[in-house]
Amino acid sequence: MGILDLPHNLFLYLLLLVAVALGFLLGRRERRKPREVVIRDYYQGLNFLLSDRPELGVDQFIQDAEVSDQTVDVHLAMASVVRRRGEVDKAIRIHQNLLASPVLNAANKQLIELELARDYQMAGLLDRAEGLLQQIVSKGGQQKTAASELLLDLYEQERDWQKAIDVGQRLIRHNEDLKSRIAHFYCELADALLADGDRKPATLKQASQYVRRAIDLAPVEARGHWLLAQIAFHQKRDKQVLRHIHRASQIQKDLVSVFLPLYQRACERLSDEAAFEQFLQQCLARSPDPQVLRAWIRHCHAMGRPVDKDAVLGQISRAPQPAHLPELLTLMDEETHLRDGVLEQINRVVYEEPRFQCKNCGFSGHLLLWHCPTCKTWGSFGQPTTSNR
Repeated sequence: MGILDLPHNLFLYLLLLVAVALGFLLGRRERRKPREVVIRDYYQGLNFLLSDRPELGVDQFIQDAEVSDQTVDVHLAMASVVRRRGEVDKAIRIHQNLLASPVLNAANKQLIELELARDYQMAGLLDRAEGLLQQIVSKGGQQKTAASELLLDLYEQERDWQKAIDVGQRLIRHNEDLKSRIAHFYCELADALLADGDRKPATLKQASQYVRRAIDLAPVEARGHWLLAQIAFHQKRDKQVLRHIHRASQIQKDLVSVFLPLYQRACERLSDEAAFEQFLQQCLARSPDPQVLRAWIRHCHAMGRPVDKDAVLGQISRAPQPAHLPELLTLMDEETHLRDGVLEQINRVVYEEPRFQCKNCGFSGHLLLWHCPTCKTWGSFGQPTTSNR
């Protein structure tokens, strides 16, 4: 078995062992202890970490390991190992021990402060993390950008969207990939206003301003156009509702079933059944979404027209899904000449509930989420394709 085949944690410890040895060799020669004692102390601390008494390893390390600008990397490596093991309190002790040393230069102290802020955030001490990160950002220096990025993560974790936007707007000057993420922060502010149930003109205007800023940053994100449709509906601007939903459905075709009920309500207020039917036909031409197909069948019944059963089976056969089963069973019961074709489509269906899925990492659930809880990607949820079922 090669070294790369070792268990993950043990491999990390071996890397740390090498780092300690290098740190010692690169350290200053003026030591208060003989070389043999220093080596013994380093190894004794590591042996404790690798044994069944890991709590003694950090104590031994802090007590005996030399603190200098040349050995900072060794200390940071040790802290990183214990933090990855979930022992954040030990990582905090190592970093605090480093900061207490008067011999380190300003650049190394700032790096240690950044790592200590990571510790605080991981431990849930968000106020401490925020204060330390703000201090690093205000001072400037090599860690300013990294501290700002960590501060952005922290505000996102706290759902403090305005502070996240303030930090993000500074970061996107150098990293335009953040635009979509910041756009979703604006959408969160607008969503909060709409969720409060306040439909006053001033509230809707403020929500619209947030969404416009989101669309300016990320015009190809469906969420902003969908929110504009909701705002327009509350303002009784139904033609705008249709226009915004058209745009949202063009951007994210697999969320049409989410947009459809509001589109139908706007058409009803406009007394424009033809517009609703045309939208259904356009959506079905792109994809045989089960809910859209079901809405088309209901619409035919409401208009007093017979449903073309062959057309229904033709739509399903393009990409059968579990949610198509009610229509397939109805066809089997009512149309004997279609029975073989219906059975074929049922056999293609994988029996699981319909769901939404993150296109980035594959996380799935029953609710439409705009922010993936696993990979933290914004706007990546849609309905899974047949190949992913």
